[in-house]
Amino acid sequence: MKKLTAIFLLGIYLMAFSECHQFLKIPFLIKHFQKHQQADPAMNFSRFIKIHYFSAAVITDDFQQDEKLPFRGMECNTTNTTHYIYSPASIYINPPQQLLKKFYSYNDTHKIQHSLFDIFQPPRQDC
Repeated sequence: MKKLTAIFLLGIYLMAFSECHQFLKIPFLIKHFQKHQQADPAMNFSRFIKIHYFSAAVITDDFQQDEKLPFRGMECNTTNTTHYIYSPASIYINPPQQLLKKFYSYNDTHKIQHSLFDIFQPPRQDC
């Protein structure tokens, strides 16, 4: 059941966000080719493709049907492109003028500075 659901959701995604839905128009392509072949029995499939896809668009009586053929136009308008340009950044921080040789967590009277150690308190129980 999971495999069937995954295939179904992937199919919906491909039909909505890519041009894969154009493959659903292939039966119309075949019917349109058969109409052209009935009108001109010498018409083969390669000539049909050349006329409809590789030559300049000519407005004829069946132009509306020609536009319904697969891959004739872009119907999926969701295109996401992202372009990143990474340039090296150099940051220079000036050293302080006076460096302390030792760091003390005690103040002048040798008591712990509680502002530095407030986070390190043991858990307390509410009474």
